[in-house]
Amino acid sequence: MSVRFAFTRFLAAFSVCLMAALPASAAGLALIIANEDYEAVRDARGAGQVLDVESRLRAAGFEVRTARDLDAPEMRAAVSRLSRELRAQRRERVVIVYAGHVVYGDTGTWLMGVEAEDPDLATIDDQGLRLQTVLAVASQLQGGALVALADGSFPGRIGDGLSAGLPSRLDVPQGVSLVRGPVGSLTSFLRAAVVPGSNLGATVRAGRNLRIDGFNPPYLTFLPEGFEPALEADRAAWERAQDADTVEGYADYLDTFPGGEFVEEAQAAIEALETTPETIEEALGLTRDERRAIQRDLTLLGYNTRGIDGIFGPGTRASIRGWQERNDHDVTGFITRDQIFQLAAQGARRAAEIEAEERERRAAEERRDRAFWAETGAAGDEAGLRAYLNRYPQGIFADLARERIAGFEAERARVRAERERGAWEVARATDTIAGYERFLTEWPDGANAANARARLAELREAAAPTPEPEPEPGPPSDAVERDRAEEESLALPQMTRVLVERQLRAGGYDPGAVDGRFDADTRDAIADWQAENGQAPTGYVTRAVLDGLLRGAFFRLFD
Repeated sequence: MSVRFAFTRFLAAFSVCLMAALPASAAGLALIIANEDYEAVRDARGAGQVLDVESRLRAAGFEVRTARDLDAPEMRAAVSRLSRELRAQRRERVVIVYAGHVVYGDTGTWLMGVEAEDPDLATIDDQGLRLQTVLAVASQLQGGALVALADGSFPGRIGDGLSAGLPSRLDVPQGVSLVRGPVGSLTSFLRAAVVPGSNLGATVRAGRNLRIDGFNPPYLTFLPEGFEPALEADRAAWERAQDADTVEGYADYLDTFPGGEFVEEAQAAIEALETTPETIEEALGLTRDERRAIQRDLTLLGYNTRGIDGIFGPGTRASIRGWQERNDHDVTGFITRDQIFQLAAQGARRAAEIEAEERERRAAEERRDRAFWAETGAAGDEAGLRAYLNRYPQGIFADLARERIAGFEAERARVRAERERGAWEVARATDTIAGYERFLTEWPDGANAANARARLAELREAAAPTPEPEPEPGPPSDAVERDRAEEESLALPQMTRVLVERQLRAGGYDPGAVDGRFDADTRDAIADWQAENGQAPTGYVTRAVLDGLLRGAFFRLFD
């Protein structure tokens, strides 16, 4: 037997004795650093998973320090603080976990801070924490030190003499166990390793792509069976689970203490909670449409679910309870899969019954419809057709009845149009006010009513006497009143009026239209003639005006 082998066996035996001699209240310190969000290079995706082991470590009696995304100085400060605590307090266990980017070279291995960028041999100590420093701190508790490293190759540029990741071989101090591997596998390992009685080597072998270096005797359990802080944490966690009394609370207990003292009780409590009527229905995972189908079946059977909306409110729950009572089920208000099948069968049967009843009702209604048609509309007269439609507006013969009534109405409209056309022809032939008035009296809304009113307005306007405008020679005076009275006394006939206008036009005046009507233009022309012939320009025809104008007309007869 070699000296080295003998010494190793002695150290292993000494470690066993040391673990067996631990006081029941022994506890440990743990430091977890997860560097995931790097500032200048690609992030170390998933590094934060290692923080999930915090609750398991606390449950095992460890005081846990966690840190996320530290730069190199902050990591050194955290490890320094851990070293001081180990020296100041009596601890039997220490766990140091790091997940993030790693760089190694001939002179060491560095855990990189989040500020790391393009490290080289001159700057590497400024950007990272030496793994040898971490292992030296852990070696203060030989036989009770566990260091866990998540493999993380540095993704940025690296100077000559450096490589990304962990080296194939690491020099681990005496009594320190170093486990490395992918972050997910490493996290699972840590959760199992801190369960009292778990063998480190076996736990590593059960993992995926894990490797253990350093202290790893075949019997090594990181926490011995009956480790008191873990038992106390076990009981405290069980009390919290009982206080919550939920599936989630008991599942959390089982997740934290898979080998705990109260595993069977937790499993039984979960089973009891998962088999309540409410949880049984919830486990069915009913969709909104499936819930609507249940509500439709209940409604078909005469229960008032207060709507078919896929929401199981008070109305639906009351309906389920009523159906369960009628069918000798436990009255819970929550439905099971077998009850859904039974309810669906009953609903389908009731739907078929309702459909048969509806067919019979429709057949009876159709017989009544046909019988009424035979008594009314089949005769073909309008009164019978309308009587049928009043009773059966959507009946079998409704379209036929409307078609025939439309024929009667079209014939009446044709006759009426012919009568109106004849009356209009008579009115146009006479073309008198009386004729058009008579037409409008008989046909106020006829097709030619607008034409009749237009022509009637024209005839009335032509028949109405047009008042002659009064001259505007100036302000009223005695001469104007005198000449007006004289013109009225002359009672000029139409022929004389026309002759006066002709003479004015012949004399170079503008009397307007030569029509015997003394309008404003005529009055202005008379006034102009009077002014030029030494008379007061009143615009009225006096004997003097007639003499002057008609004398000229008389002499022109002999020109």
